[in-house]
Amino acid sequence: MFEFFVHYALGNIPDWLWPALAGGAFVIWFFAGVISHLPQFALYAKLIKPLAFIAMLTGVFMYGGAGVIAVYKADVIEAQHKADIADEKAKAANQALSVAVANNKHLIEGRAYGVRVIIQKDKEKIDRDCAKINTDAWEDYNRAIKNSGSKILTGDKK
Repeated sequence: MFEFFVHYALGNIPDWLWPALAGGAFVIWFFAGVISHLPQFALYAKLIKPLAFIAMLTGVFMYGGAGVIAVYKADVIEAQHKADIADEKAKAANQALSVAVANNKHLIEGRAYGVRVIIQKDKEKIDRDCAKINTDAWEDYNRAIKNSGSKILTGDKK
């Protein structure tokens, strides 16, 4: 709810309103000081003077906030402009990359084929080397299946 109030309700109020509020409140505060010397208006002046002072402070505070929001909006617009430029550069780079990949596709496929040929040639050697499993690994595997613990915990020494 607060976000709605700040961004939409206060964000749609024109920036000139805040200095106008502060200036108008100062004028009312000044005239309240003047009419406080008249006995028939002194009671009203005591009521109006603090309200005008609060309105003046509110106008000054909100005008400062409007300035910060204006700087923030300018930064957002600048960042969006930089992002658009970077997006255009990325599209151009992606297009150049796709052209380079299309031109070099036969080289890429040839290297992939070469790697497949090497793997097929060394398949028996790779399978033979991977089939060797250490006997300690088989013992640990069997202990894990039986849930008998490890060599260190059970005190087995080999």
